[in-house]
Amino acid sequence: MTAEPSQTTDLPAEQLRDNINTLMHTVTALLEGELTQGVLETALKSHDDLRDQLAAQPLGTSTLSALQRIEQFIASQAGHYYQTASVDFDEQQEGRFITLFARQLLTLDGIGPATARQLFQIGIFTPEHFFALTPKEVAQLNLPAATLARLIPLHAQAPPLARFSETT
Repeated sequence: MTAEPSQTTDLPAEQLRDNINTLMHTVTALLEGELTQGVLETALKSHDDLRDQLAAQPLGTSTLSALQRIEQFIASQAGHYYQTASVDFDEQQEGRFITLFARQLLTLDGIGPATARQLFQIGIFTPEHFFALTPKEVAQLNLPAATLARLIPLHAQAPPLARFSETT
């Protein structure tokens, strides 16, 4: 009877370890330049699995911040991959890719799949990329007027501290 609880309590720890190892392996592969759709998808899935598993735990802000930075890194890497590989995507593949990797952009009010696709195509992969732009840079984006009409006020709503240069 005592063996059953032990097996059930071991399983989450084993899954946690597996998720951490998979995430470490795939992020390391991305850092080493192995930029493939398979690695990106595995990295995102392991990130999501780990986040979901940790959601039941009381997490400190440093853990949540680390998970957010990992997701941003994966999204940025996916954006770079998208810029070169999207020419080979059919419409369904492109839609699936953007749904997977542009989801941070999709969390912003006024940004839907079409706008996320447009932003990805011009090199903006995360909200942080978007808010790092100056208002002048946003106004000069090579996007349809209707898209800019939604993005300019959205960008202006960001607190000044959210606007930072990722290159500094």
